[in-house]
Amino acid sequence: MNISLLIPYLIPTPEMNAALLSDLPLPALKTLLARASRTQNNTTGGLEEGLCQHFGVVRQTDWPMAPVTLLADGGDPAGYYWLRADPVHLRATRDQLMLVDSGAFSLSQTEAEQFAAAFNQHFQDDGYVLYPLRPNRWYLRLNTPPALATHSVNAVTGQHIDPYLPSGAEALAWHRLYNEIQMLFFSLAVNDAREARGELTVNGLWCWGGGVMPSLQATTSAKLLADDNDARALAFAAGVANDSLPRTADSIDQPAVVLLDALSGAAQYGDYLGWREAILQMEKDWFGPLLAQLKSGKLSAISINTYTQQHAISWQTRRSDLLKLWRRDTLPQLLTMPA
Repeated sequence: MNISLLIPYLIPTPEMNAALLSDLPLPALKTLLARASRTQNNTTGGLEEGLCQHFGVVRQTDWPMAPVTLLADGGDPAGYYWLRADPVHLRATRDQLMLVDSGAFSLSQTEAEQFAAAFNQHFQDDGYVLYPLRPNRWYLRLNTPPALATHSVNAVTGQHIDPYLPSGAEALAWHRLYNEIQMLFFSLAVNDAREARGELTVNGLWCWGGGVMPSLQATTSAKLLADDNDARALAFAAGVANDSLPRTADSIDQPAVVLLDALSGAAQYGDYLGWREAILQMEKDWFGPLLAQLKSGKLSAISINTYTQQHAISWQTRRSDLLKLWRRDTLPQLLTMPA
């Protein structure tokens, strides 16, 4: 039995590598990484690219997450081109805007529908229709595919948005559209009410994952275990068994692909204490039990995979690799960002 772990933000930034890792007691993770065979490939799509490739999705101009998650949310992609148009808060920092995603604020379905109604009225002559199928997952239907490439909201969360704005032949038009949406949302009573309650306003949309509905064919029959809605939407569309993440590795009794994303929020917003606490919990609940299962022969191999916006990195540890006792690199050495 093989287990594959997908762990976004496992590798700290170079300037924080030693400070975060030097004194962390992570013996199981250190053993799994030190004894493993490491491979890395160039990538531009981060975790979304890895998930799409796992489920046999071919890249269009974007990795077409929007129609896939639309289907899982109960919508009908039909033959339209869709973009995810997620509600975000754009926070001014000096002369730039930092993106705060919906994980940092609550939004009701009623509020989502009020924003969408204002958007659809304002842009009714432009060929855009906004559907708020879930409070924090909105969808933009376009009559014609745009000449546009985007970055996922996960890639931009906690970052200044300028390097991640849409690119392509229609990029400038979409930059203007983003500005127009900000001005529209700024004027809405629903935002005034949120501000009066001390809540973050929704002052922008982040569009990403565009495409028409792709065909899906998973590269493995292993069950997907994840709490991430986008990952489970891909599994749903591919007809692959999926379930929520169990509390620990001890309850897994079949080959599985496991998305452990507890590091993501802390890493995105620079919460280094939160990152350390989360990875220590992973050591207890996942790395330690899985290493024990590998030693006992219950597992034949464990792979640990992480993604940056430039690289996909994988460590493959087989049971026989545990005998390579001479491999004793430190965690800062093992979790080094590729050059």
